[in-house]
Amino acid sequence: MSSYSLIDFLTLVGSIGLFLYGMKLMSEGLQKIAGDSLRNVLAAMTNNRFTGMLTGIVVTALVQSSSATTVMIVSFVNAGLITLAESMAVIMGANVGTTATTWIIAVFGFKFNIATYVLPLIAISLPFFNSSHSKRNSWGEFIIGFALLFLGLEVLKQSVPDLSSYPAALQFMRDYSSMGYGSIFLFLLIGMVLTMIVQASSAAFTIALLMCTNGWISFEMGCAFILGAKIGTCITPLLASLSANTMAKRAAMGHLSYNIVCAFWALALYYPFCDFITWLCCHLGFGDPHDIKNVSMGMTMYHTTVSVVHVCLMIGFTKQYVKLVSRLIPEKQAKDEAFKLQYLDKGLIASGELSLLQVRKEAHRYAEEVYKMFGHIRTMMNEPLGSEKQLELYMKVKKLEQDSDVAENEIANFLNQINPKSLSYESELLSRRLYKMVDELESIADSIFHLACTLKEKSEQRVYFTDKERSNVGKMISLTDAALVHMLKCMEKEELPESSLMKAYNYEDEINNFRAQLRNDLLERTDTNKDLYLQTTYYMDLVNECEKVGDYVINVLTTMS
Repeated sequence: MSSYSLIDFLTLVGSIGLFLYGMKLMSEGLQKIAGDSLRNVLAAMTNNRFTGMLTGIVVTALVQSSSATTVMIVSFVNAGLITLAESMAVIMGANVGTTATTWIIAVFGFKFNIATYVLPLIAISLPFFNSSHSKRNSWGEFIIGFALLFLGLEVLKQSVPDLSSYPAALQFMRDYSSMGYGSIFLFLLIGMVLTMIVQASSAAFTIALLMCTNGWISFEMGCAFILGAKIGTCITPLLASLSANTMAKRAAMGHLSYNIVCAFWALALYYPFCDFITWLCCHLGFGDPHDIKNVSMGMTMYHTTVSVVHVCLMIGFTKQYVKLVSRLIPEKQAKDEAFKLQYLDKGLIASGELSLLQVRKEAHRYAEEVYKMFGHIRTMMNEPLGSEKQLELYMKVKKLEQDSDVAENEIANFLNQINPKSLSYESELLSRRLYKMVDELESIADSIFHLACTLKEKSEQRVYFTDKERSNVGKMISLTDAALVHMLKCMEKEELPESSLMKAYNYEDEINNFRAQLRNDLLERTDTNKDLYLQTTYYMDLVNECEKVGDYVINVLTTMS
């Protein structure tokens, strides 16, 4: 009797790691290949529950992971990109889409010996992988990932211990497989815990297939293992939602409740449903799944049929799921007025390509907060010199500026958390532009705070402007305000038309020309009056700072072009 050594065990664990790494490479390659197309697919979510379900199926089939799709959905709910009701339909579809991976594994990993083609596949991928063209590089990454996945699966099959050499161990497994519903619950629990550990239902499914094809457990116990894996795969989005907002927590809880309901009715009809799958496999030519030669197709058919039946039963109850999770996770009553990131959470970084959608939305909200600061400046100008209201507005601007510094750092950190390798070349450029955009917005916030400081110092020094000076500063603020409003409108668009950029340059020209006119007027006036130093200093400080804001607005918009 051969012994099973530590090296053998480490080989087994390493093969699982290779399998998971291959799946990760495959997923990232597909996401980069899809790029904008994936974003367009996700736009279909907002139509209705059926297109949302279809979106979940397609996206999960693309990214090869229901956990990855669900984390995306939770992050999008957190970002306000989709509603909770819309997310439920996508999550339902994701549970069907994940069966695509199991079919690939069952067909290529157990019915067709693809291991002999692994090294040739890697050889084919090398020219693509080393290409400077981003799309070809992503295809190379996908092919290498595909090859490593099945290389890991082949090593996994070879490193699984042969229990026929250990009669006591084999009898132990069989004893625990013959306790009726007790065994079903036991293997459901094992499947759930194992999936929680590896955080990949496809890996758990593969292990279940190996146990069945090696004769350790029966087809029925393997199906129970799959039901447990469906519940265990919920752990990833649940962990990701811990630091997110209430809606994101509800989306993750909706995913869990959906799979628990699936397991509940599947257990209630367990043996009749397994008999139905046996009949279906025999009639479709897959053979009796109780035969270890056919068990892989039988388990895949079980996984697919359960998922399809469940989504057909539940797709009409999305509103009820929303009500259920809303009761389980009530809205928090306390509200903090401080500026916080609303659409981003470091624990909820979805795929690199799609995380940029969240950053874009957060950048637009950041710009709105900056514009709110400028609104306080307009009000400060109209308040009596040294009034309490003016000081109160100054404190609000100061607090918003401090919050904007924090927000800029957090958005930048979020962008840094996105793995550049998970981005296509075009998306990597977009990431850099967003980084620059947020930096320019923070510069606008700094300039607005300088305006507030100038107005405060002017009040403390009891310096008054003439009616004409007040009118000129008011006009400069109005021109700057128009430029900021135009910037906000442009940021709502996916792309910046040339006409919008030209309009922004027109605003900047107006600001620059008016600043030059006021400076020339001031030079002529100060030649005849040398006693207005403080007044003219504050006057031009306000004018010059507004002109800086106009420049920063152009910088923001050029990052979009």
